[in-house]
Amino acid sequence: MPTAFSIDPQQGLSRQDELDLVRLAADLGYASAWTPAGPDAAAFDRCIRWHAASGLPVGISAVPASGQPPAFYAEHARRVWEATGGRFTLVVGSGAMQHAADGMRVFLQELRPLLPSGAPLYIAALGPLMLDLAGRVADGVGLNWCTPGQVAWSRERVAASSAADGRPMPAIVEYIRTAVDPEPEIARRTLGNAVRFYALGPLAYRRHFERMGFGDELRRVDQAANGTPAADPTRMGNETQATNGAPPPADWDPAFLSAVGAWGRPGDVRGRVERLAEGLDLAIVRVLVSARGDAASARRVLEECAPNRAG
Repeated sequence: MPTAFSIDPQQGLSRQDELDLVRLAADLGYASAWTPAGPDAAAFDRCIRWHAASGLPVGISAVPASGQPPAFYAEHARRVWEATGGRFTLVVGSGAMQHAADGMRVFLQELRPLLPSGAPLYIAALGPLMLDLAGRVADGVGLNWCTPGQVAWSRERVAASSAADGRPMPAIVEYIRTAVDPEPEIARRTLGNAVRFYALGPLAYRRHFERMGFGDELRRVDQAANGTPAADPTRMGNETQATNGAPPPADWDPAFLSAVGAWGRPGDVRGRVERLAEGLDLAIVRVLVSARGDAASARRVLEECAPNRAG
């Protein structure tokens, strides 16, 4: 299975650091470079820069459908498609859209004919309705924060709906949040801050974690984080490591963190990523930095999970 990587621009890395890391990732054998996105053109510009620096295929996961009309995303997707010679994948999520499955069906029907011929269109999906829609209309499915069991459940849903419509099985890809630090407690805190952004934020994500059996853990940590602000669903890709009011690391059960992400000291994390990647067609190592702007910690993640590294 190929392994890709993702760098979040909200983590405070300089543009030069990002380009250096993308070049390093290409040297280490990563299959593609992915970026989260907001409702603007910044992620599309980033893809063009990253491809020019590394030659790697690039992807965005995911633009929020609630943020811009289909024509906006199609215009910029065409720009990246042309600049990369057709080595670009666009993932669309519902963002803050109400009645997401119905709204996304209409949005994608409008978006698809505006994209370049042959351009893959993926859907970010968590629940059964979105997974069913993905199987019927998408080329791929972008999962998020899944246990291996949830990946298997999601694949079954997508396979059933694609088979019912006589379509090829869409690719199943997922971000795997990964933190590597010589001090494991720092790595644990880093992952804990990232998961808080989702688990204690939008209702769709809370339901996702509850669906996986983590309702008690969320309620316990929610109480410890009493009064902290919820996440902005239009910027779901851009969690930072310095989230204001984040619960202290001891509030998260380490077993919970290990069930949905990878963390630890160098040498201990690669196997955890491989376990979380079971059942995927593409695992995207989502780089988490130990402190804002810490390029050295980003490099540790890329080196730890490098496809060219002996197992």
